[in-house]
Amino acid sequence: MSARIHARNLLANWVGHGANLVVLFFLSPYVVHTLGKTEYGIWSLLMVLTGYMGLFDLGVRASTGRYIILYLGRKDLGRLDQTLRTGLAVFSIAGLVMLVVGGALGWVFPSAFASLPPECHGLVQVLLPLLAVNVWLGMVGAVFSSVLIAYDRFDLMRTVDLTVLAIRTGGTILVLATGRGIVGLTAVTLVCGVAALLANYILARRVHPPLRVWPPTLPGARLRELFGYGAAAFVCTTADRIIGQASFLLVGALVSVAAVTVYSVGSMLVAYTATFIGHIPTTFFPTVQRAAARDDLEEVRWYYLRQVRLAFAVGLPAYVGYMVFGETFIRLWMEGPEFPDASVVQAAAVMALLGLSKAVNLVTIGSESVLAATGHVRLAAVLAVAEAVANLGLSVLIVLYTPWGLVGIAAGTLAACLLVRPVLVPYLAMRKAKLRSGPHLKAAGAGLLTGAAAAAWFLVVRSVLPAASWPLFGVQVALALVGYAPIALVLAVPAEDRRRLLRVMRLAPGPPVAVPSAGPAEGESGGP
Repeated sequence: MSARIHARNLLANWVGHGANLVVLFFLSPYVVHTLGKTEYGIWSLLMVLTGYMGLFDLGVRASTGRYIILYLGRKDLGRLDQTLRTGLAVFSIAGLVMLVVGGALGWVFPSAFASLPPECHGLVQVLLPLLAVNVWLGMVGAVFSSVLIAYDRFDLMRTVDLTVLAIRTGGTILVLATGRGIVGLTAVTLVCGVAALLANYILARRVHPPLRVWPPTLPGARLRELFGYGAAAFVCTTADRIIGQASFLLVGALVSVAAVTVYSVGSMLVAYTATFIGHIPTTFFPTVQRAAARDDLEEVRWYYLRQVRLAFAVGLPAYVGYMVFGETFIRLWMEGPEFPDASVVQAAAVMALLGLSKAVNLVTIGSESVLAATGHVRLAAVLAVAEAVANLGLSVLIVLYTPWGLVGIAAGTLAACLLVRPVLVPYLAMRKAKLRSGPHLKAAGAGLLTGAAAAAWFLVVRSVLPAASWPLFGVQVALALVGYAPIALVLAVPAEDRRRLLRVMRLAPGPPVAVPSAGPAEGESGGP
């Protein structure tokens, strides 16, 4: 695939996610202060629980997307059609199960979270089943968006996301301004789920005219494929949910429902940034999957190393910035009586610890997609489970046996991350892609140096230019990023990409260098 299409897809993904970050920045303080700590904490817990309901797809969502790409690459439209309709049939059954589970969770919720106000008991019991319906809408819509991904039409998929984001933002402001609280937020969520499903279906029909959704089908061969691959994908997804979202449940159960709001404020930007970085392997996965399908390991290796380098260059300024500037940002962002100084300090500590854990995990970017594309997703699943178990165990132990409270839960996440993924996941990916360790170690070392240099520069900026207002904070961040650019260019960007970039910017002599559709040999991947 051409570099132009990769650039278009990555830009589309980042623009879509950047729009979400902008809305998050401006809307979150309004939502927190309008709902209050307790009601916002309840809403956060509802979102986490319904997020876990997505696990009822049993990994079929991921495997459906993988096999749609695989069969399209092989031009086997018959099996592609069967895969698509089988996925829809499985999700229809899962939707009924989720509706029942949503009702059951609604009744259990007041007992699990003892600090829930009595007047909210009945409300939660109604809202959880409704939010379960929205999860089902997302599952079905994901099948159609997988078709868009298979055709490398991330631009169309993100256009849908931006449209739905506009509806959600306007609806959220409207329902909160009219005092409808979390009931109104649930209604907005359902409307957006229906809109996204319909839009993705229409666009999928446009790019893939043979698309059929009826009649549903459950052929044994397709079910074995989907559940065979999906079982490991399910384990990975479950483990990632535990790592990313169980913390909210632990805070609600072990600390208080109101404390969930503080943890959420500290973690939400880190989580959004992790998703932003996650668009790198997501964007490259169709190409890596097609290369793996034709046994072109040279192309797999080239794209793998490029993903690692790109993740470091883009992710480090965000995560290091959260560690250095987090407290100032949260103080300005959440200014108001609902967020006193003690809450600011706790949220900033959560942000710093989680930011560090995500910075460490940058070394694994691309590794899991290589394992998935080469059919070795079970290895990633085992490691994900190990990290999830360590995360839960360490977080609970730290909360119970130290005075750290909700900060201890973030510390448990960091400790589990350091124990499991940074070494083992890349090692397995390199083995399966038959990649020598030298190029990856070189990329990881470049990332470490870039992070250290960025942290030193950011600390200098913070000490020389303290920020007590938004304008000053903006200047502080701008100065930090201006200084980071040459650091990343020298340390994180491979030599050949650096020369190409400088030529494109007309800062170096010579004609522009053409970007290869695959990559050079492993030893030509360049260096800092």
